[in-house]
Parts: sequence; structure tokens; C-alpha cells
Amino acid sequence: MKRMMAEVDITINKRSYRISCKDGEEERIKSLAILINNQVQKLSEKIGQLGEARMILLASLVLLDKSDEAEKEAEKIIIMTAEKIERLARKFSND
Repeated sequence: MKRMMAEVDITINKRSYRISCKDGEEERIKSLAILINNQVQKLSEKIGQLGEARMILLASLVLLDKSDEAEKEAEKIIIMTAEKIERLARKFSND
């Protein structure tokens, strides 16, 4: 027996969409849609409307780029923190 998917209504660029998702993911989908919609609004203010599909595509690319940059920055911080911990561990083990 197939399990029913949840449905959530989102609005992007003043247009409503009904999206299917796993049960319990509705709020996450709404949050992501808000991020996309906000980015579409920023882009439309800067460059005007380019058509719905292109606006959503551009907004998604901008958000993915920001996410990728944040992930790289987090990796750098983790590496720097690990190096500091290793230095401290060596210092205390030598004492």
C-alpha cells in the first residue's frame, strides 16, 4: 500500500504552488519557499522580471551559491578548530 504524501501550499513570485512532500516536512518546505521567494523579490528589484522560470532558477542558484560558500567557511572553521585542539593536546601531553 502506497503511503500518502503530505501537501503544502507555497507562494513564489506572487504565484501559488501545491507541493507534495513527506509527512512532517511541511514547515521545512514552507521555510525554503520563503527563502526562494525573498531571493526572487530581491532579484526582481535589481533586474526586473525575467519570466517566472528564469527568476526562480536565478534565485535558486544564488541561494545554492550562498549555501556552498557557507559550507566552505564552516569547513575552514572546523579545520582551524581541530588544529588548535591538536596543538593544545600536544602542549598538555608534553607538560
